[in-house]
This record gives sequence, C-alpha cells and structure tokens, in this order.
Amino acid sequence: MRGRVALAGVLLLAAACSAEPERTAPPDGFTAEVMQYRGKRLTRDIALAVTNGTDRSIELTSLRLSSNRWSDAFAWDGAEEVGPGFGTGIDVAAPLGTCPDEGDLSVTADFTYRFGDEDRTSRVPVDDPYGVLRDLVDGDCGRQAFDEAVEMRVEEPRVTGDTWSSDVVLTPRAETDVVLLGFAPTLRFAFGPATPVDVELPLDRPRRARLDVVMGRCDPHVVAEDKVGTRFGVRVRTADVDHAYFTLPLDDATRASLEEFYGERCRP
Repeated sequence: MRGRVALAGVLLLAAACSAEPERTAPPDGFTAEVMQYRGKRLTRDIALAVTNGTDRSIELTSLRLSSNRWSDAFAWDGAEEVGPGFGTGIDVAAPLGTCPDEGDLSVTADFTYRFGDEDRTSRVPVDDPYGVLRDLVDGDCGRQAFDEAVEMRVEEPRVTGDTWSSDVVLTPRAETDVVLLGFAPTLRFAFGPATPVDVELPLDRPRRARLDVVMGRCDPHVVAEDKVGTRFGVRVRTADVDHAYFTLPLDDATRASLEEFYGERCRP
C-alpha cells in the first residue's frame, strides 16, 4: 500500500511539473491583430501581427488562434522573441470559414510565452482593423452558397487580337437567392467592358457571363512581386452575407492559357 501511495505522489509531482502555467491576464501593451501582406491580397495567406508595447522582452513559444467563424483553430509552435517596443508577424494558414450565426465575429489568441523571467499563458483579444478576417470568412460562406446554388462551367478560351475571352456558364442546381454582383480583375490582368464587374444578376435562372481579359500592368516590379496571378475575384450576395468575395475557380489549363496570353504581350 505504501508503494502505491509513493507512486501516486510521483505521478502527481510529474503532472504538476509538466503542466502549463496558469492562464494570466496579458501585460498592458501586449496586443495582436489580423493583417495581410500586400502581395498576398486575394489569397488565403494572412498573418497575426503581435506588438510588444511593454518594457520587457516577450518570447513567444506557442499560439492557438480561434474564431467563432472558423471550422477549426490554428496552432503554431516555435520561438519568436519580441523586444520592448517591437513587433513580429506569424503566418497563419486560415481554416475554412463558416457562415455567421448569432453574435459578431470574434477572434482570440492563446499564447504561451516568457515575459522577462516569467513563463506565462495568456488569452489576448485579436483585432481585425482592416476587415481581413471578416472578408475571408464571408468569402468562404459565399463560396459555399455559390457552389450549392449553381453549377459553373468555364468554356474553352479564345484570343482575338489583344483580348483573351471565355464564357462562364452558370446553371442553377435548385431555387436560390444568391445574386452575382460581378467579377474582379487583378494587377496583371484587366477586364474589357463586356465583363460584368458591378451588376446584380440573380442566379435563380441560367446565366452566361463573359470574361474579356486584356493586359493590366506589365512593369518589372509588378511582374516580379505579383502573388495573385490569375486569381480573379467573384462577388456575390447571399442570405447570410451582403457581400462575399472569393476566387473564381479556374482549372490549370485555363490559368496556363491566361499566363501564355500575358507572356506573349508583356516584355518588362
């Protein structure tokens, strides 16, 4: 019996030694917000900007980022030291967003870190000052509604002079209240006047939209730094969101055709 008690004591001691620090309030000046680098626009690549406005160093060792509009949480482990008065960015692979339920969009970050000579765990509220996360989760919600509402077919592209063209055929799957608000170009690929960019087309009946693509910017800086490529945007309104923005799904052959069209006309 005495041996069992001793063993239990050892297990309890080991558990206490391995337990994470008790959660405490973050120090004043330790803040976080969602951001997106300029070159990542129209992608799912976002980042968490962490600022150390305290008078001591903060060494981040783990992060769990969660939202009431995400299907799952994002986890990070590493070692990132942030000196007093400095900040850092942690790349985030955003989980799939969900449609809004009750309540406003909320985001929290649970950090494990060393503050000066103390090991701490704190929950830090996360700001979304530029609406990056809201746009992303609304876009995921809109994409889901769009896919459920219509079957989309992009027809064989054709090139006439300096215009690349393809028709997007939208066939309703069932009754729907999804409305197409238009398409959006990218830096390197602009749209001709036949492409709907600001419309209101209910998708409760068959629709055919024309993509007329012409040359956008071709200066060396844009060509070298562009991360968006052929990711044209789709804007829709659904029963859940007034404005959702997501990437037009194009297959590899269509994207290759667009890049060939651009490469033949751009000599930066």
